Amino acid sequence: MSKKTLAKAAVIIMVVSLISKVIGFFRDILISSAFGATGTTDAYTISLTIPNILFGLFGLAITTTFIPILTETYIENGKEKMFEFANSIMNILMIVSLVLCFLGWIFTPEVVKVAAANFTGPKHTLAVYLTKISMINILFLSLNSGYTAILQALDDFIAPALVGIVANVPIIAYILMGNKYGIVGLTVVTIIGYGLQILIQMPWLKKNGYKYSFKINFKDERIKKMLFLIAPVIIGTGVNQINELIQKSLASGLPDGSIYALDLSNKLNQLIYFTFASAIVTVIYPSLTRAGKLTGYEDFKKHITNAVNNINLVTIPACVGLLVLRVPIISAMFMRGAFNERGVRMTSVALLYLVSGLIFWGIRDVFNRAFYAIQDTKTPMINGAIGVIVSAISSVFLVKVMGIGGLTLATTISALVSCILLIIDLKKKIGSINGMEMVVTSSKIFIASGVMGIVIYIINHYLKYSLTGTKGQLIIIILCAVVGILIYIAMLLILRVKELMTIFNLLKSKIKR
Repeated sequence: MSKKTLAKAAVIIMVVSLISKVIGFFRDILISSAFGATGTTDAYTISLTIPNILFGLFGLAITTTFIPILTETYIENGKEKMFEFANSIMNILMIVSLVLCFLGWIFTPEVVKVAAANFTGPKHTLAVYLTKISMINILFLSLNSGYTAILQALDDFIAPALVGIVANVPIIAYILMGNKYGIVGLTVVTIIGYGLQILIQMPWLKKNGYKYSFKINFKDERIKKMLFLIAPVIIGTGVNQINELIQKSLASGLPDGSIYALDLSNKLNQLIYFTFASAIVTVIYPSLTRAGKLTGYEDFKKHITNAVNNINLVTIPACVGLLVLRVPIISAMFMRGAFNERGVRMTSVALLYLVSGLIFWGIRDVFNRAFYAIQDTKTPMINGAIGVIVSAISSVFLVKVMGIGGLTLATTISALVSCILLIIDLKKKIGSINGMEMVVTSSKIFIASGVMGIVIYIINHYLKYSLTGTKGQLIIIILCAVVGILIYIAMLLILRVKELMTIFNLLKSKIKR
């Protein structure tokens, strides 16, 4: 894909992802209003976390190594051979997922005890019951990830971006229709939403000529190659899941509602990450894979530089904005019904220490994908393991001193350590990575974001006493957002940040059409 095409695809994904996240936050507002930050929502959150962790042990590893080999097969042997290989992997995914679902269902009480060690009595019983319902989600997550990988290998990014929208529809409909069956009904419709994510991709798969068949060619050398590449990734993703287990287990010992508040702070962070940073990483990955196969690494390095600079272009100001406006944002979005000031305080503390990690998440994922693109899965595994160890140790110590804030600060520290290690290792592998260009661009973005942050802090400080309540907070947020964006863009133009001009040129060409 050309630079212009990449930018166009990234913008489309950003728009669709933003719509998805807005709908997702409407969903969270409804859930918070109906159930609050309580032991019930803690049990619901744990019930969804457990299948995600079990899926993460193998599903993420398979799909991460899936795209480079799919792309390679498509280039060398054509679409038909690529689909044959894809079906073998999809069937392996399905079988392994079903086995894990079955084992997870049998050992649900034990798994819940590990994931939420401090849950007792009715809270533990509810978590076990909800987790049994949620366990089928391992299958849905696996199939969804596999089909997403196939479409992305074909440079088709629309359907994968739409999956978040359809997943939210059953939840929103359920709560708006009266929430008759309580938290159990909410869990059921949540799982239905995950199932719909698979169905939404079918028209795009069919359009690209994909046909499913239940065949596994165990003699296929590409499967053996995947197994070789996948082992380090499984270890790397495995330690990430262990880290999440440790954090959830530690959070289960904090006051009721802490796990849900932690989850909400993560979702606010992910609103920025998955809308912007993840869109750029998603679009750049197939191109990175192709560039990594060429002699020399010049194009490869350019893709990395563009990805890092464009990610920083949105994540750095977003971090500043969230940091300054976290309390009014959380209050305006969630403080209604059963979600009270206590929930706002817990969520804002968690977000305070988590928000700066956004920058490191984006950069870390670019460099992880860079290693995967050149079929080096060992280096990200080692660095990921080190990052997780740092997070786990930091969590244990910081949670005692800082409570929920200690858990999110540990996550940010871990992401920073992983970033530094990945950058050092990639430089050793391919030489200079245009580091000075990235540093100069990032410095300009930090300056522009700093000026923006000072202005919106002053606006918020002087208006928060006169504009109160949800409407008042919304006015402050909108005013700060509009003024902040204008100041930020003006500063970028003054500082001559070239990435901004790429976006302007793309919009200009669209308008001319």
